[in-house]
Amino acid sequence: MSIRKAFFWLHLIFGCIAALFIFLMSATGALLTYERQIIHFAEKSDYPQANHHTNTLSLTALSEIAKTLAHEKPLTISLRKEENAFVQVKEGRKTLAYLNPYTGEKIDEPGLATKTFMRKLRAFHRWLTLDGNFSETGRWVNGIANLMFFVLVLSGLYLWLPKRFNKRAFKQKLTFGKSYPNINARDYQWHNVYGIYLAPVLAVVIATAFFFSFKWPGNTLKEVISNEAKVEKLTAMPLNQGTAQSLDVLFKNAIGHTPDWQQAQFSLPKTPMDKLAFSLDTGTGGEPQKRLTVTVDTQTGAVLQILTFDDLSTYRKARSYIRFLHTGEAYGIFGQTIAGLASLLACLLVYTGVMLSWRRWQNYRLRKAKLALEAA
Repeated sequence: MSIRKAFFWLHLIFGCIAALFIFLMSATGALLTYERQIIHFAEKSDYPQANHHTNTLSLTALSEIAKTLAHEKPLTISLRKEENAFVQVKEGRKTLAYLNPYTGEKIDEPGLATKTFMRKLRAFHRWLTLDGNFSETGRWVNGIANLMFFVLVLSGLYLWLPKRFNKRAFKQKLTFGKSYPNINARDYQWHNVYGIYLAPVLAVVIATAFFFSFKWPGNTLKEVISNEAKVEKLTAMPLNQGTAQSLDVLFKNAIGHTPDWQQAQFSLPKTPMDKLAFSLDTGTGGEPQKRLTVTVDTQTGAVLQILTFDDLSTYRKARSYIRFLHTGEAYGIFGQTIAGLASLLACLLVYTGVMLSWRRWQNYRLRKAKLALEAA
């Protein structure tokens, strides 16, 4: 058996085995393309409303209200640079409350129905579950299907190469025909043309998905690249003497160096500290290179340190990029669109691949039946 034939059968067998799971992951991935924007739109429609003469509460007042919530770990306050935007109070990853910025009262979770739908859709995309809960089995099934998908992309690149390396052969492989003699010829051409153009994007989307399905990619990455930050974070110490500035003053000084911030969050220590760090995001929320941390002196209000994405360890930067390269968000709305379009067209690759395999099998059965009749 020649190398090309071996690759062909590998491509065909893996494609048939993983077709259903690849189709499901691709279809749900396409539906999740603008997940962040959809959720934000749904939340925005539920923002608390107030007349233009009503002022928002100070951060100090909001923090005091947040502290009245039952909690054991330090609280995290999240803000948005939008009119009427709620104030989110979290304990670790758990959201304790959404506060009205004008009254400090708890409000219902904004965009809850949309969030629930997207959470379940994301869970099905990752773990093949319909209830939104984690499934170890689903994670492994999707992980193995992803590995097969990656092999399909690599083997497909080899099979795409024309037998003769000339301009005409490459043109036939890179362009669509004006007409086709039959459906099989059309599907074959679509599979080749779409496949070669999608291969680079799909390779990135699939490779980054390994980090969600398995532990070994992250562990390997941690071993081979540096985990030391270029600049160490400042350590906050208990404030034993002196009086701390108000949160409003500290926050104003922090954002003074980043006026184009869009989202911000900070932790409320249980005891007064001499330093307070504000995490600011100047992007869409999915662009790690647009995040920074500003640390201020709580007594003087002076900015002590500004840590940008470049100051993080190589490992932290890589993991941040991997997370958002998978969705394309690392490159903003353009990246999301490219990743979503690739996922959508991957469904077409599955369809054309399956139909080509099905017709091949049908033709094989017809040939076998014909030979049986001739031998009779």
